[in-house]
Amino acid sequence: MDRDGNQSSAGEKASKGAGGGVGGGVGGDLNNDDVPTSPMLYYASIFLIVTTLLQVLSTYQEEAGPFDWFAAMFIPRFLSLGIGGGSSDDDRGVMDGELCPSDQWLDEAFVRAPSNGLYSSKYDPRNKVQKPSLFPHCALRRWVQLEKERECPEGSEYVTVISPPNIVSEREREGKIPQIIHISSPNNCLPLATIQTLRDLVHQHISQAFTIYIHSSDTMDNFLFQREWNIFPQVKEGVLCGSGKLNMVTQLALREVKVGNNSTEQQQEIVDKISMGLKRDFWRYMVLWEYGGITMDIDTVHTILLDGSEATSLSSSNKTSHHRGYNTMRKLMHQWHSEKSDALLYFINNDDKQRLPYSQRIPLTDIMGMAPYHPLIYYSAKIALRIATWDAEKSITDTGRTTKVPPIKAGLQHISRGWGNIKTGDVMNIENENKNSIHFINGDEILPQSLSSPRISPWRSIFAAFKSFSGNNTNNKDEPSDENINLAMRNSAGEQKYIPQGLFSCMEYTLDMYLQKKTN
Repeated sequence: MDRDGNQSSAGEKASKGAGGGVGGGVGGDLNNDDVPTSPMLYYASIFLIVTTLLQVLSTYQEEAGPFDWFAAMFIPRFLSLGIGGGSSDDDRGVMDGELCPSDQWLDEAFVRAPSNGLYSSKYDPRNKVQKPSLFPHCALRRWVQLEKERECPEGSEYVTVISPPNIVSEREREGKIPQIIHISSPNNCLPLATIQTLRDLVHQHISQAFTIYIHSSDTMDNFLFQREWNIFPQVKEGVLCGSGKLNMVTQLALREVKVGNNSTEQQQEIVDKISMGLKRDFWRYMVLWEYGGITMDIDTVHTILLDGSEATSLSSSNKTSHHRGYNTMRKLMHQWHSEKSDALLYFINNDDKQRLPYSQRIPLTDIMGMAPYHPLIYYSAKIALRIATWDAEKSITDTGRTTKVPPIKAGLQHISRGWGNIKTGDVMNIENENKNSIHFINGDEILPQSLSSPRISPWRSIFAAFKSFSGNNTNNKDEPSDENINLAMRNSAGEQKYIPQGLFSCMEYTLDMYLQKKTN
């Protein structure tokens, strides 16, 4: 109702309300069409909304946004006029003749720092207590099934998880090593015979507690590159730099060793297969650190299952022909199930005639078992990352890749300098608050000869990569010998020196990545 007592409609009220704010107090009743609009106000609102959205997006991506640029540009000018928290008379406010803003515009560390100093134990990574995952099987199932399922060739099946009838909870089982078997594979398409054999093993009475996860190359990439590794911040750099260094050595070795028709495509496939081994080394450390369990690769699985058989694959053998290999795997799983220590290592080249210390024996990394957050994995992973990222470190040594066997031996040395005196078959107890232990197992007694041979075992994946294109050649006259491959790789790695004379520089490689340059 207006001043004269007349009833006004809702539409008139809305019209007057809209017009009264601009022209109502000046000229009385004005329609919306008569109200002058300001294009500048309209575009300013759009600009503010877009800027705010960009700032939110930049903050989410941990990058500087429009508001940050505005603050960096104008706050020092406001302070120079005496506006704000800074002061030109304060030593903290003046630096190199320029006026500085308050602490909140410099670094959050200054704001959250305690009153007695900048250091705060709250943000010190050394004080972070690692806790095992509450749902390891759920997390692992998610990792191995992150990629979309794809069609497999005839005779194979896509598989990510092989589960037992009943999963035993961590509280119910007696051993300290989780009943998890991690198998790395180029992809998830495995031969039907392999899958059936693994399922038969898992459903055995002794092995019912084990769950098998198949980690493809894509799964390993996701696990290594998508996770935040607070304890191992150089994981991503280590995999990239270590692969680049090893790729360079392999390419030089291929010039000396003739493989197939020496086509570029074949050579690149060999390089990729050998590089896969290095990625598998780091995946092994990280997956054992995070979840624990037993790690193997699919080639090791096939080598064990085909032990005593003349067949080249499980699909071409029958139940009787690989009965010995089946029993070997069953014995290994029984050994893992009943293990009382929180780590197990298989050693090869255990000669009884060796004198103390047992320096000739070699830890086998193709099969390893650990509880999560074991100190051996911590030291070994740190050493492997140093080897991969330091320009002066070589990528190949007498025992193959330098990220495979040497880090384990160095890790044992860090844990106990007397580890070389521990007899194979005994348990080494670690003097720490967690009372960790490592069982030294004689691999010569239970593993196939191709796994326990000190000459072949550490180089097995490298030899296989070089010979992968000569398998269809019946004469194999052009197939390089193991000795020639070994010599070519070691000679090429010997040319790796410190920058700038080195074959490959991780420093330059990392800098190029940071500057978003193309890297080969």
